[in-house]
Amino acid sequence: MRFALPVLIFASAAQAGTFTPPEGCTAHLTVQGRGCIVAHYWTCEGNNAGVRWHAEMDQNGIMYIGQIDNEAQWLKSYFVRSNEEETLIEPAKDPANLTNLLNSGTDTFEFTLNTTTGVHRVVGFDRIIERNVRIDGQTLHRTEYNISTTNVDGTVVFAANGNEYVSETYRRFFSGAGTVTEPDAPFEYNETPVDFITRGQPGFLSDEPIYDCNAITARHETKQKDPQP
Repeated sequence: MRFALPVLIFASAAQAGTFTPPEGCTAHLTVQGRGCIVAHYWTCEGNNAGVRWHAEMDQNGIMYIGQIDNEAQWLKSYFVRSNEEETLIEPAKDPANLTNLLNSGTDTFEFTLNTTTGVHRVVGFDRIIERNVRIDGQTLHRTEYNISTTNVDGTVVFAANGNEYVSETYRRFFSGAGTVTEPDAPFEYNETPVDFITRGQPGFLSDEPIYDCNAITARHETKQKDPQP
């Protein structure tokens, strides 16, 4: 599934004030987070079992679309405004493994991505530091992470560390707070989830972020993480 068609669909849907996933796909969750971010989560007919998608939006529309598998491996990422795309090169040397993280409390990863600017190597870890955190009725585990991405000559093109939240129910990570240290001057972000909204609840599929939007910065496109997939 190429990203170009879904992006066009999303763009037209966003004008109506409601997010709409592509045809053949079903949305199941909307998350309003700090940092003026709202995210939508969906699955699609025809995808392999466990594959799921999400999109992140700010006040100007969709910034990011990502696809993961049941172990929260990043399969595809698309950065809408820069038109950059990343695809996992399989098999990974040390695949991200959500089951291992949930069972042991720690998971390392090392894999490569085929990107618009060449092959990138990604190395890092996730570690659970607080279990059974409750946010808006959801039971989550708070993690710490560290990630570094380098290009073929070893130059660091992205590096970050911080905290996220992992869900056993949804088998995925939700963003938190941290520091992006590369490629430019370090900056902090906080996209901690506030509201978990499911079908039938007010705000489900709303395309308008509601928290911290008076303090929005231009850093969203640079913060590429979805170890937070």
